[in-house]
Amino acid sequence: MLLVCSQTLAMAITYYVAPYGNDENLGSQTAPFRTVPQGLARAGAGDTVFVKSGTYDLAGFATTVDYALTLTGEDKGSTVLTNGGTLTCAKSLTVENVTFRNWRSTVFKPAASEGGLLDGFVVRNCIFEHLASAINTGKEPKGVITNVKIANCEFRNMEGNGVAAISIAYGVISNVQVTGSTFKNLKSTTKGCSAVVVGSNATRATTKDILISENEMDTIWGPTTVVDGAGPEVHGILAYGTNVRILKNVVRNLNAGTDHEAIYMKASHSVIADNVVENCGSGSGGADITSKGGEASEGNVISGNRITSLQPGRGMLINGGTIIKGNHIKKPNGLNGIDVYAFGKPVTITGNYVETKLGSAIRLEGGKDGIISDNIAISYAGTPIKVRGSLGTTIQANQERQVP
Repeated sequence: MLLVCSQTLAMAITYYVAPYGNDENLGSQTAPFRTVPQGLARAGAGDTVFVKSGTYDLAGFATTVDYALTLTGEDKGSTVLTNGGTLTCAKSLTVENVTFRNWRSTVFKPAASEGGLLDGFVVRNCIFEHLASAINTGKEPKGVITNVKIANCEFRNMEGNGVAAISIAYGVISNVQVTGSTFKNLKSTTKGCSAVVVGSNATRATTKDILISENEMDTIWGPTTVVDGAGPEVHGILAYGTNVRILKNVVRNLNAGTDHEAIYMKASHSVIADNVVENCGSGSGGADITSKGGEASEGNVISGNRITSLQPGRGMLINGGTIIKGNHIKKPNGLNGIDVYAFGKPVTITGNYVETKLGSAIRLEGGKDGIISDNIAISYAGTPIKVRGSLGTTIQANQERQVP
């Protein structure tokens, strides 16, 4: 068995592409191809296409790869691919050390057909700029997409009718990690705009084990037009499922509007912790940090987050079955600081500092057997702590202040 594995690994080939190459060459290190499409065309399962430093115009080239492939650049700052179409992958794909610039469509589309398996989609140390969509499943995938890792990438100066830097939204999704990446200057002109989306309402029940951690997001902008009570959605992070962990991210400068939220989670048995949200705002439909799920919300923890902003809107909008502890919220022009609709479930709100202007610093509605304790609740023009329709709620050891 060991001999067979060694022989299989030895069969993997690295094909080289260089500005001084020729597509009539063999694609070796000493006789490289000239174009990336030629390298992809020659590669087979398990092979690597290594692209040397240079700028390569792909002239709208698009393709589907249904076998395991690695695409590696010599240096992410100097290996530049431009003007390409979508590379759709149905099996595992690893991409590293490449800049993708001025793209015509989505750069990468992870897609698993019904009954299919995409096990391993890795993008690291890459730059995506001057395009509208970097990584996007679209709505077609029906199969399993698992072991997705996007790390240490830069997404910058993205603009279009709708913008999605990363959207792993459809399929049977599990074990997705988005870590250590930066998202800056994302702007949508007519539709929604999001830095990171994992899961959807349609796939929430089958989405699990998600980590979105230590990313930095600055200037996420979308339209504020409201039609029938809703507008284009704008998010730094939007995640659905079970065992979702949103940890230690920074979201800054997200423009205020209906359905604009810095962090939005619709999940159970999940955590939003130790994130920093600065200069963000929301309309009446959401909050800077929103954790919904209605009656399905269960076992969530919202802790150690810091929200500061002069923009209007709520600090947090949370559903029941949640522990809310140790958060710092200072919105001197905001609405309710921590606003909870509990759907008859217990909620623990403890050890938070909340300062806001309108409404209540802490508001709980529809809870049961909850705890509100050891909070500092400051409101300039409302009741610091307000509880409505919540049976068996214990309120103790809080510091309430109404500041004129």
